Order: sequence, then structure tokens, then C-alpha cells
Amino acid sequence: MGDDFQNLLGQVRALPRAELLTLDAAVRGLLSAPPPPVPTEQPSDMPGPGPTLSGEPPPEGIAAIEATFARAPECPHCQSKRIGRWGSANRLRRYRCKDCEISFNCLTGTALAQLHKRELWAGHSQALVDGISLRKVAERLDVDLTTAFRWRHRFLKAPKAVKALKVQGTVEADETFFRRSFKGARKLQRLPHKRGGDDAKPGLSDDQVPVLIVRDRTAAAATTDAILPDRSAESIGACLEPVLDRSAILVTDAEMAFSTVANKLEIAHVSLIASKNERSWEGYHIQHVNAYCNELKGWMFRFRGVATRYLDSYLGWHRMNDRDGGTQTARTVLAAAWG
Repeated sequence: MGDDFQNLLGQVRALPRAELLTLDAAVRGLLSAPPPPVPTEQPSDMPGPGPTLSGEPPPEGIAAIEATFARAPECPHCQSKRIGRWGSANRLRRYRCKDCEISFNCLTGTALAQLHKRELWAGHSQALVDGISLRKVAERLDVDLTTAFRWRHRFLKAPKAVKALKVQGTVEADETFFRRSFKGARKLQRLPHKRGGDDAKPGLSDDQVPVLIVRDRTAAAATTDAILPDRSAESIGACLEPVLDRSAILVTDAEMAFSTVANKLEIAHVSLIASKNERSWEGYHIQHVNAYCNELKGWMFRFRGVATRYLDSYLGWHRMNDRDGGTQTARTVLAAAWG
């Protein structure tokens, strides 16, 4: 026992008998009372999430995430499914893994972990549905511009990784180009351009970033894309080879790199020469992928230029919009951000 406890015992022994009896009754009352609640393990098949131990419900939109997680909880650290409840904190249910013994909540290990002001996430999700600029997001939610920027790219981290793993049947592929932008950079790697002016070099050049768009004609219209380091057959092949079904028919323009890739992969290839007014051949065309490119460029225009370093996030954002087909809501965007 420590010195403090020994001193306390000495003070108790010095008390008169009447005060000792009063102290004895008080101690017995404390010992007979139920212990205070502490986080304890509970079986993972308990009822789904509701109000936390504090009685406060989770913020709007988070309840759906918690309910989804509770249906099949998994440890984000070791992927074990032997999970137990472990109280709550910050208006979120906590869990504890019975294998690695680490506690967590439904946001641990996701892009939304450690983000504050969860009560504003539904509003930010709606801003993504509306496709408004960062300044308008900051004004709508009354947050700092840097907060709106950080939230946007955290919310888009998971969607930008969602691409078609396989394209099949009739597959259309084409390139589209975006002006190389150092928007937001403290130091430019070239002389600054006049806003709204022409590129320093006419036509295709290093000032243009090529993006390969690949889209099949299945009912789901599986789509994938890739920012290319250059327009070589090697770069295009590296993007096409993992996703292109070997029984597919690849339809492209007359760019020689596509023919090279098709020959290497030994797949059927239809090449249309626009300079000869070849818009289609026996029902094969690239109108679907061209329409997607045009829609993408028009949608991007609202942002008045996107920094090249963040271009993949905006490509993923547009793919998410395309997959939802106009049915997107704040809840579906928040679920996509959670992953």
C-alpha cells in the first residue's frame, strides 16, 4: 500500500467512535450500490445502432453507416470478424476486436476517419450532388475554404478508386485532353498563363494532359479511365491490358497506338479514320465514348480549371455521377465516401 493510503488509515483511527460509525455506514452504502457503467464486451449480434450511451443519436447520415457496419462488423486492423461492442465515444458506437484487442468505430480506417464537424457532412454530400465550387461550398456550410477543400478530396478518395474491372463486348476507347494546370501550387514549373488565354504551344503538346476513356456497350455501360503519362502504345496498353476482355471488339479512332495494342493483345479491332469521314463501320462507332468525353468536359467547365494533381479525383467524381444515372442523393454520396 502507498504512503497516502497509510496516512488515510492513521487519520481514520484517530476519529471518535461516533464519527467512525457514521463513516462505516457511508462506506457500507457505497459498497452496496451498483458499480458505475464501464465499457464491456458485448456480443456482436446485439441490436443495431441507435442512440449512444450518452443518449445522443449520431449525426444525420452517420446512422445509416453505423447500421451498415453493424450488419457485418469487421476489424479494420486485422480483418477479424470476432467483434464485440466496447461502449461509445463522440456519439459513435465503438467495437473491440477479440483477436488483436484493438478498439475502433465504423469510420476507423476509412477516408472519413478523424474528420470533424460530422453534423455538416450531409450538407457537404449534398454540395457534391449539386456539383458546386469550393467557394460556394464554404459559404453554404459556413466553413473555411481550406476545410471545404480537405473535405472534398477526403470524400472523393474512395470513389476515385472505383473503376470498371472488366470491359467486354463492344468496347469503345478514345482520348480526351485537359489543359495542364498548377492551380493552387505555390511554385510554377513554367511561366504563368494568362487566364482564359491560349496554350503556349498550339495543338497537342506538353501543355495538354491526355486521359484515356474506355467504355463498353453493356447495359451497365462499364467505364474506366486513366491519366496517361504520354500517348505511346506502352502507356495505352498498360491501361487496357488489365481490363479488356480478350473476346471484346475494340473500336477506336485511327491512332496507331491502339492498333499496336490490339495486335499485341490479339483482339479484334475496328479503326475509324475521321479524316476520311469514317463515322461508323457496319454498326461499329465510338459515339458512346465521345458523348461521355463531351459530357465530362462540359461538367468540368464549372470548376474553371482543375489542378492536374487532383484530376483523378474529379474523374472519379464524374464516374460516380454517371453510375448513379441522375439518382444521386446526399446519402448515397456519403456512403460512397465511406467506401
